[in-house]
Amino acid sequence: MGELGIPAPLLAAVAFVFGACIGSFTNVVVWRLPRGESLVTPGSHCPGCDAPIPPWANVPLLSYLALRGRCRACGARISLRYPLVEALTGGVFVALLWVHGPSARLLIDWALAATLIAVTFIDLDHQIIPNSITLPGVVLGLALSIAAPQLGVGWRDALLGVVCIGGAMWAISAGYEKFSGKIGLGMGDVKLVAMLASFLGLEGGLGVLIVGSLVGIVYGVAMLAWVRGGRETRIPFGPALALAGIVFLFHPNLLDHFLVRP
Repeated sequence: MGELGIPAPLLAAVAFVFGACIGSFTNVVVWRLPRGESLVTPGSHCPGCDAPIPPWANVPLLSYLALRGRCRACGARISLRYPLVEALTGGVFVALLWVHGPSARLLIDWALAATLIAVTFIDLDHQIIPNSITLPGVVLGLALSIAAPQLGVGWRDALLGVVCIGGAMWAISAGYEKFSGKIGLGMGDVKLVAMLASFLGLEGGLGVLIVGSLVGIVYGVAMLAWVRGGRETRIPFGPALALAGIVFLFHPNLLDHFLVRP
């Protein structure tokens, strides 16, 4: 990690602090976006008493510890999720820096990782994946493949990923709904896979679908056993796809180890 002449521990510390700050904004996205609220105004405030949160009480991780997990105005408990998301984002940023080193592509990977973390918690809370995240993501992925293919995949690969992997997911979703009369796979999941395929290409998109499905099966079985729900229990698939997406950010060619090529 020292390609820039900066000591690796210092680079890691900067990446963690930057990631924690992005994680703080991710918390805002997770709370406000599904509720149709602006991400900019009003400023940070307590969801319990609506008291404004001053900058000194809004420092990632440190403010939570200093306030002992409670609102300074009303004393309401602050969810542990807030510092966890900040720490998770910071940790993922450091890990991506450690694996890939400082580069222009790293900034893209960081942005995707933060987006996938936001998608995970939104889907867990609301069982939706907002179009305002996935659709612009598809456009940005395709635009990047045209403008700077050296930072990811070429435009043909990106377009094939969106059409083939996203199209296959759509066909499965539409077919299941037509023949069963029930929604089995949400369109938000379809668009999320298409977004990831626009950045990772056809093979990466296929890998996300395979790994995400395996993770989803394990998670689904565990959740059904935990809550003792029946077959009608709805289990969000977005977190499994998001986790698979982060895996492929670390190892874009992971599927090469399992594919038999002529």
